[in-house]
Amino acid sequence: MRGLKWSLAAALLLNASPSLAQKPISLPIAQGLWINATSKCTTVTNGYVFDGARWGAVYYYGPNGSMGPVAELEKIGRTTLRKDGFTNMQLRETEGVGYFHVKSLAPGRMILRTGAPSPEGIQVMDDTLMRCTFASLSPKMKAAIKRLAPALATAAK
Repeated sequence: MRGLKWSLAAALLLNASPSLAQKPISLPIAQGLWINATSKCTTVTNGYVFDGARWGAVYYYGPNGSMGPVAELEKIGRTTLRKDGFTNMQLRETEGVGYFHVKSLAPGRMILRTGAPSPEGIQVMDDTLMRCTFASLSPKMKAAIKRLAPALATAAK
């Protein structure tokens, strides 16, 4: 019993230590909803969310985006700056074959480079995205963000 108390106390001290706490996620982009640069914030029904800790898609689906919303968000386990100027986002705690890299072009604009496995090897796709402010979104997307990524809705106030 006595050893259990010491173990519990040691565990609490280690968890309280700021030097051992998880580092904040560092990306060269702002938190928010990121959409295809050819879309409009006022009418968009899908996009990528970075809420400071998670990355992924928030979207409506079905005919004319009539169903949903749905979120496919993953915790970002770690980020690594690459020699080509992109930052690698490792989703969860382990890396798979595919990847997500981001690179800021200017405030509110970025390139999302996605590497996805295919029979021919890794298929690489670059998409230029722009950031939408919460205020610029339609009531429908505001409701989705409030429900699925509430930190973005409260940060906007």
